[in-house]
Amino acid sequence: MNSYFVFTDEAGAYKENDASDGFRRSHPFYVRSNILMSAEEYRTYQNDMQTLTAMYEIPIGDEIKWDDLWALHKGNPRIASIARMSENRLKGYYREVFERAAQCNSLQYVFTITFVYDRSCLIRPENVYKFHLQNAFQRISMELARDDFAVFIMDELNQDTVKQIKSACHEMTVRGDFLTYTNIYHGVLTENSIYSPGVQLADYAVGVFNGFVRGQLLNRGRYEFATDLYSDYISSHIRHHANGTKLGYGIINVPSRPDVRNRLARIFD
Repeated sequence: MNSYFVFTDEAGAYKENDASDGFRRSHPFYVRSNILMSAEEYRTYQNDMQTLTAMYEIPIGDEIKWDDLWALHKGNPRIASIARMSENRLKGYYREVFERAAQCNSLQYVFTITFVYDRSCLIRPENVYKFHLQNAFQRISMELARDDFAVFIMDELNQDTVKQIKSACHEMTVRGDFLTYTNIYHGVLTENSIYSPGVQLADYAVGVFNGFVRGQLLNRGRYEFATDLYSDYISSHIRHHANGTKLGYGIINVPSRPDVRNRLARIFD
């Protein structure tokens, strides 16, 4: 029996079909990352991250978020430890985080994505959140051996949102769907990202993926750094079929729509 953590976080935002043009332009996608890592390798990764944050002079109680790169670029750093960094030094930090994660043999990424900008999704927000996690739970459960065990961990959010997500995940895993979730904790645990290098990694990964997809599909904005990180550290660790196919295995469009899948296939398969 092997034990695993799955760290999950979101990027973008979601509203139903009445979202304004401005909202859809600012948040063209709603994306969730899910990072599988064995408990044994996470112990090493956590220690490595303690060493790395000390090297970059990040005080205990501070954390680096993905959005901090844009804030620093705009001259509005969120905390003093970031204000002392140059953009290149901050980019170096992200790169070293991904490099240390990539040394874990158990590392796998699963991404779920909803298109917001084209008004293709008419589902209520609470159901979108549920379906994203359900698709992730399914892929992780199928990836594990029957006697393995994994626990999902996410950042602390608005308490009402957390309550909805916890309830939905518990009901889903207890009732089952086409799977019986005997190898996954029946629910999702929460942790403040300040205290969790795994949740921080999920934040960076979903930010990179969101930027990469924006650059590839919308051709607006400059996402060279996100594209570099995706190519160098994430792409080869996305869950995939034996033939290399990522769509449906490690990249899932929610809800399932052939037209959206075809657009994703242009860049992923």
